[in-house]
Amino acid sequence: MVLDPQRWLELRRFRALVEDGPRPKVWTWPLTDPPALWVRQQGTWRWASVMARQDWPDGRIAH
Repeated sequence: MVLDPQRWLELRRFRALVEDGPRPKVWTWPLTDPPALWVRQQGTWRWASVMARQDWPDGRIAH
């Protein structure tokens, strides 16, 4: 089976600013002392380190 990268890889190097809206505020932490939070994965709670946080102007938050 040969995988065609064009079918599963989206190559958009330059996007219009209107498409995504304003850029998020990005927070990063050093690898030596990152904050952490509990996440649930397949029914199990796990402790996960957070390396970055994105606060989007529309209220979304991504870790």
